[in-house]
Amino acid sequence: MRETFRAMLVLVAVLLFEAAECCSGRNTSFSCIERERDALLKFKLCFHDPSHMLSSWKGNNCCEWIGVGCDKNSGYVVSLQLRGSILDQPYWYFIDDQQPQPQLYLIDDAKEVVSSLLKLRYLEHLDLSNNNFGGNLIPPSFGLMKQLRYLNLSYVQFRGRIPGELGNLTRLQVLDLSQYYYGRLKVDGDIQWISRLSSLQQLDMKGVNLSHASSNLFQVLDMLSSLSWLNTIGQLSKLESIDLFKNQLNGSIPDIIRQLSKLKSIDLSHNQLTGSISDSIGQLSKLESIDFSDNQLTGSILDRIGQLSKLESIDLSENQLTGSISDRIGQLSKLESIDLSDNQLTGSIPDSIGQLSKLESIDLSHNQLTGSIPNSIGQLSKLESIDLSHNQLIGSIPDRIGQLSKLESIDLSLNQLTGSIPDRIGQLSKLESIHLFHNQLSGSLPNSIWQLSKLESINLFENQLNGSIPDSIKQLSNLESIYLSHNQLSGSIPDSIGQLSKLERIYLAHNQLSGSIPDSIGQLSKLESIDLSGNQFGTGFPKWLQLQKTILMVDLSNASISGPLPENIGHMTPMLQGLYLANNFMNGSVPKSLCNLKYLGALDLSNNMLSGSIPNCWRNDQSLNFIDLSSNNLSGLFPSTMARLSSLSVLHLNNNSLHKGLHVALKHFTSLVVLDLGENKFSGNLTSIVGGEIGNHSLKIFRLRKNLVSGDIPLKLCSLSQLQILDLADNNLTGRIPPCFGKFSIMVNATLQLSHDMGNEYWDEAFFTEVLLSRYFEYWNQAPVMEVVKGRYLKYIKTTLVLEISIDLSSNNLIGSIPEELIFLKDLHNLNLSWNHLSGKIPEKIGQMENLESLDFSKNSLSGMIPNSMSSLTKLSYLNLSYNNLSGPIPTGYQLQTLEDPTMYAGNPQLCGALLLKKCSNDTLPSTISNFKGNDEGALKRMWFYIVVMLGFATGFWGVVGTLIFIKNWRYAYFQWMDDVHHWILVVITLKVARFKKMFNGNQDDQ
Repeated sequence: MRETFRAMLVLVAVLLFEAAECCSGRNTSFSCIERERDALLKFKLCFHDPSHMLSSWKGNNCCEWIGVGCDKNSGYVVSLQLRGSILDQPYWYFIDDQQPQPQLYLIDDAKEVVSSLLKLRYLEHLDLSNNNFGGNLIPPSFGLMKQLRYLNLSYVQFRGRIPGELGNLTRLQVLDLSQYYYGRLKVDGDIQWISRLSSLQQLDMKGVNLSHASSNLFQVLDMLSSLSWLNTIGQLSKLESIDLFKNQLNGSIPDIIRQLSKLKSIDLSHNQLTGSISDSIGQLSKLESIDFSDNQLTGSILDRIGQLSKLESIDLSENQLTGSISDRIGQLSKLESIDLSDNQLTGSIPDSIGQLSKLESIDLSHNQLTGSIPNSIGQLSKLESIDLSHNQLIGSIPDRIGQLSKLESIDLSLNQLTGSIPDRIGQLSKLESIHLFHNQLSGSLPNSIWQLSKLESINLFENQLNGSIPDSIKQLSNLESIYLSHNQLSGSIPDSIGQLSKLERIYLAHNQLSGSIPDSIGQLSKLESIDLSGNQFGTGFPKWLQLQKTILMVDLSNASISGPLPENIGHMTPMLQGLYLANNFMNGSVPKSLCNLKYLGALDLSNNMLSGSIPNCWRNDQSLNFIDLSSNNLSGLFPSTMARLSSLSVLHLNNNSLHKGLHVALKHFTSLVVLDLGENKFSGNLTSIVGGEIGNHSLKIFRLRKNLVSGDIPLKLCSLSQLQILDLADNNLTGRIPPCFGKFSIMVNATLQLSHDMGNEYWDEAFFTEVLLSRYFEYWNQAPVMEVVKGRYLKYIKTTLVLEISIDLSSNNLIGSIPEELIFLKDLHNLNLSWNHLSGKIPEKIGQMENLESLDFSKNSLSGMIPNSMSSLTKLSYLNLSYNNLSGPIPTGYQLQTLEDPTMYAGNPQLCGALLLKKCSNDTLPSTISNFKGNDEGALKRMWFYIVVMLGFATGFWGVVGTLIFIKNWRYAYFQWMDDVHHWILVVITLKVARFKKMFNGNQDDQ
């Protein structure tokens, strides 16, 4: 009895000690289970651990190891939290090819990992996210861990098929299989295993490819929801969050989604969904977040969304939604963020938007909204960001916008706003960026704007603002970029701009600024790009540039800069990527140190007074893509080392005095798109210039106009199938025009190219971003091409160059006839073969060149008639056929009748027509034929006329003669009748003669 009592005392003491430990918060007296400790140590051996995440995994009590959680009573491991350190980054961080740095690297088979985890029989929470599993397959044995409630395998670089065995985890509440490499993980079969996850509350499968699933996930949800009235394992009635970002889902959003009554968050963004937004969305009363962005949804924004009283965030951007924004949007009292950008919404912004008292962010950009910005927007006291850019908004900026004390970003750019910038905008003390570019704002810059000490970016590009930049700009101590180009600002640049130590970008181009460029700019150690072009500074090359060791882009073109370029400029600015000094008064030579600029991508020194030779020191490790040295006084030889610039796309050396032969064949310039060597003194044979084998098939513009190049036109030139402009005019070329010129594919069918290769690929809706504002990407806009069209020089820049397709071989010594094959160039706009020795006739079917606008065959020896098909050239606005040996009438009809200048036919004495003094006789008048097809049709009608006449004659002739030949009785009767007629005629004549004689003799007797 005494022993029993003693035992009871010991037991009570132990229980009291355990209770004391529990209340004091210390670890349980139980160490972790030995077999589980061994399993964890085996798990650890499967990984390389450079960040020492598992460094605490030593000793006997695994429950004290970092990342390991044990049951406080039993000591069993119930939780493993081994996520990487930056997993909490937003999903786009991973999708945009920015791989996070994992902490654990698998060095063994993933099956071994699961094998060790299976020994943790009570494990409920497993988080291995943001580690590197080396592209292994997900082991199907994960499906044996049936006690799991939480499984996070996101961003672990698994690949291949998701095993259906995961459907066995029926207690699972959270499943996260998100990927940052889209498509590496996929469902390659039946996806209905998800239907067995009856306890699931959160499903996250970002970046998983579901396009190969045998049944669409929406169909599965449809099926599961329709079974929700059954108490079966196959329902998802507990689902609160579903994330199917970028899964290649297609089809429409099913109406049955309303059965997911507990749903709080749904993300179906970046898929291929079509149709309208399901009306059943409005029945999900607990919904807090909707993201359907970047799909192909159509229709209007449902009024029923206004019933979602708990909605905090809605993103429907980048779809094709139409209609107006419903006034019921004001009912979403808990809404914090709304993004309807990049749709086709019309109408005005509803005034009820001012009722969204909790709204922090609003983006309605890139739509077709009209009207003015409602004054009620000033009631959004919690608003931090507003973007209404790229719409058709009018009126002024509401003065009440100055009440938004928490506003950090405002973008009203690309609208039609007028009036001045409200002075109250200076009250927005938290404002970090203000973008009002491309409007019609006027007046001076408000002084209050220079008091926004947190301002990092100001963009007022392309308005009508005037006044000057004040010295108080120095107060913007956090300013990183300033875009004030294309306004009417005057005065000088204040010297205090050099105090803005964080300034990276300065764009003040195309204003009316004058004075000197302050040397204090040299103090801006973070300056990357500066554009002061289109002003009137009238100074020498700025000295401050030699202090800018990190500057990337300098544009001082058209700024009245004079003097020589520093010889050591290549050493002063080693990081320079773009240098633009065009249209100034620069003299001296081109510095050799430019060859040292490894990163230089664009060099424009055109239209200056530079002299001497072009340096011949270019290196193959340079990044030059664009060179324009045109319109200077440069002389000497063509620099052969330019062929080393493998990335060179545009080369303009025209309008200089470069001479002698071209020592580098065209085949060496493998990336050229534009080669302009016109207006120089180059000599030599064209065959040697083109080269035996042309390695360049991207060349679109080839100009050698006005040089001393001789020889025949080589057939190899026809290999440049992408040619858009070929100008070999005013040289000493001989021989014939190759018939293969009719095979230039772009001239045959321009739709094959221009919009993609030379169009506005950079000049899009976001052309005011810092990337495009750097002229490094504006090659076509910077280098105009001069072409003789319609008898005069015309300048073509990027936006018009895509419309010009031309061949000019004028002023040479070419012989032979005009190749008939040229008629295949249906998209050719300008053809000039004048001032040669061409003979023969104009191609009869020239009317097939339906897009010709300018045609010049003058000063040749062409003969024959002008083809009637020329009247089919309905776009022709310039024609010159003067001084040939043409004869006959000038065709009439349609377009030719609008060309009323008679000199275009002068020097052809055998021509006649309405425009000439020599009129055509009636037998030489041409038929008025509407088009080339009509010519064939008229000839066909005449042929049928003669056939019908001959058939009529033959029918009449053989109808009589044939009858007499084949019917004997008729023949006898006919000839008998002929005999009777013959005898009757003879009798009548005999009687008449006898009577006449009798009368004649009687008259004689009377006498």
